Amino acid sequence: MNLIKSKSSISALFFNGQIAHIINPWILTVDYENETITVEKRNWYFIGINKNIIAFRFIRNIRVDEHLFGANISIKATGGWVMANYISKNDADTIKNSLFEYNKNRNNHIIFS
Repeated sequence: MNLIKSKSSISALFFNGQIAHIINPWILTVDYENETITVEKRNWYFIGINKNIIAFRFIRNIRVDEHLFGANISIKATGGWVMANYISKNDADTIKNSLFEYNKNRNNHIIFS
């Protein structure tokens, strides 16, 4: 359980009307070894990748917004939010639960408020 990686589901993007994002989906990576969460998405020019990286110690809130197909996960850090849209509901639930379990085992390393 050193790394959890999830990508926007093609079916969730299609059925939620986000067809333009099929060629550049959101990718969420939870790295327990380095204690970081990375959300990346290829930019619209397809030249580079936009990344938002936050450390576990700055996490304040986790929000999962489920749709008919897929779910959005938003993680609030001290400086703002990182979001991965239209990932599978199962992946969103797994990420949320694994972060809470990690928090229990680390003597409140992550501060949820």
